[in-house]
Amino acid sequence: MKSKLLLFTGIIFLVVGILLKKITEMASFGLLLIIIGASFKLLYILLKIKSGAYKPGKELLFLVLGLLLFFSGLYLRGQDESFINPVYLMVLGITLKFIFIIKFIQIIKSNKPIT
Repeated sequence: MKSKLLLFTGIIFLVVGILLKKITEMASFGLLLIIIGASFKLLYILLKIKSGAYKPGKELLFLVLGLLLFFSGLYLRGQDESFINPVYLMVLGITLKFIFIIKFIQIIKSNKPIT
């Protein structure tokens, strides 16, 4: 249960950080919360790898490609001219990250011992 608390705390930090960044003038604090939230989620995945509950596989490609596309969209959003609408890259990146999350949950649940 401790590891799930870590995951949900990371998600809460991410959401609060995004809201602070978008709605208020506290963009720096919001960014800090986003970084902390992402770190908690990464720590959760690393702990699952260490415990043997998760063995990384091809689904990590969804996560890596999703992050690359998302951050590329963020970068291009700040540029004057771009060959593709950055929103498309960001949506595709988020979709790939969502696919990773679904696969990750499926793998974790399939490795759980039946009690």
